[in-house]
Order: sequence, then C-alpha cells, then structure tokens
Amino acid sequence: MRTIICRIFVMLICMVISADTFAQSQTAGKSVVYIDYFYRPTSVPYSWVEALRSKIIEGITETNRVTIIDVDTEKALQVEKARRESGNLSADGDMERLAVMSELGANYIIQGNVSAFTVEHVKPKDGTPYYRGTVAYTLKVVNPKDGTVLSTQTFNHGGSLTELTSGNTRDEAAVDVVKYARKAMRRLIDKAFKLNGTILEISKSKGGEAEMVYISLGSDHGVTEKGLFKVYVLRTVAGRASRSEIGVLKVEAVEGADLTLCEVKKGGKEIKAAMEAGQTIEIESFRKKSFMESVGTVI
Repeated sequence: MRTIICRIFVMLICMVISADTFAQSQTAGKSVVYIDYFYRPTSVPYSWVEALRSKIIEGITETNRVTIIDVDTEKALQVEKARRESGNLSADGDMERLAVMSELGANYIIQGNVSAFTVEHVKPKDGTPYYRGTVAYTLKVVNPKDGTVLSTQTFNHGGSLTELTSGNTRDEAAVDVVKYARKAMRRLIDKAFKLNGTILEISKSKGGEAEMVYISLGSDHGVTEKGLFKVYVLRTVAGRASRSEIGVLKVEAVEGADLTLCEVKKGGKEIKAAMEAGQTIEIESFRKKSFMESVGTVI
C-alpha cells in the first residue's frame, strides 16, 4: 500500500513539473496572443469579416514575433461566435471573456472592430464591369489581466492606387481586398511588440569604431534577417530615467535562440565607447516604412 502511494505521489510531482515546463515554454521569448472574433455592422456579411480575420492571423503568424492563437480553436471561447455572427454587439461582457483567455495562458488579446466594408459595382466606359471592395477596421492589443489597451491602430485597404481590388462577384471582391491585411500586420506587431535587449559584445571593430556586435535576442524572440535595432544609452539624471539614441544595428545572422550577429550601421564610435565605459545599453527593434507604403500614403 505504501509503495502504491509513493508511486502516485511521484507521478503527481512529475505532472506538476511537466505542466510548469509547458507553461514556461509557452511564455519564454514570445508572447502568447489570442485573436478574438471581430465586431461588425449588421450590414457586413460575417463571412467577409472572417476572411479578413484569417488574413490578419496569417500576417501576424508570418512575423514570427508572437505565438498567435485563434479563439476559434478554444471550446471555452467558441460560444462567443454565435453572438458575433448576429451583428455589431456591445462589449459589456468582454471582461469576463478576457479573464477566460488569461486563464488559458494569453499574455495579450487582439480585438477587432470593422467600421466599414463595402463592395461597389464598377462599370467602366471601356471594359468589363467588375466589383471593387474597400475595408476599414481597428485593431486593439489588450492586456487580459486588467483590460488596459497596449496599442490601437486603424487600417484601410482598397482605397488607393497601390491597393487595387477586383472581382466578378461581391464575395470575390471582398476576399480580394482583405489580402492587403496580411502585410499590414507587420506594422501592428512592430509597434505593439517591440523587441528589447542589449549588446553582449563587440565582435569586430576598426579604428576605434564597432563594426559588428552580438545582441541578446535571437530566434526565440522572432528576430529576422535584415531586422533593424536602435541603440540607446540609459542614464539617470536628477533621479529621472534618460535614454539617448547612439546608433543603429542591422541583423546579419541569427545564430541562436538568444544570439544574433548585427552590423553597426550608425554610431560605431559611440557604441564602442559606451561598451568600454560599462554604460547600460538597450537595443529596441524598429521598422522603416517601405517604398510602397510611402507611395500609398502620398496618394
């Protein structure tokens, strides 16, 4: 009897250790982000909004910055699907829903609100008639523990010359316009989930300037080739925290879970001096606007 009890006790300990290890693996490096069903006007078909949500999930997954989980895969959250299918409802019950997601392991929640989704029939003077879609929506990144909003961004697709859409039917045009949401998600992730780390060491220098450095971030954090980081020196001035930008790094090679080799693109002299002086250095990811984004903004 005592032997059986001992075996059961050992099994329970192993289960607890395994559960703890799983929880750590879920939270290490990348944040676990749940993407909820979206609110929509009753005039917008549910299938159109789900097509948009699918492209958003696809785009966020491609950034490799967070672990994304669709609420549609969780039975405890699927009951909300019927409510959202019925139209644009109030968010009064969201706090209870956020609590459930937090218990399931969510570090953050992405909530969406589609403000407009239209498809018009275009009849050109010369050519075949077609349908053209436009969509506008807002995404919020929310902390499920207290409901605070980390970031809010509004997106519009299909209204510029850089995002032309078409379809033979209304549904085809709707599906065509949401494809632009996939690439747009890089902006959301870069703003809401910045990568912060430090410089570990200078791997190559010349003439008093750092040329190559190793940083404390890697594949576990979603660092990608050609990624960019700003370098800051942290100070305390009159009891207040101060941060001064001293350089820019560009990813050369991701060499490990928490190790990446970067080229110093700017501030080689300042970075070397700060490292040798033992100053506190922080790096933070940033993203330059692409040429097509700049063109689209102007248009």
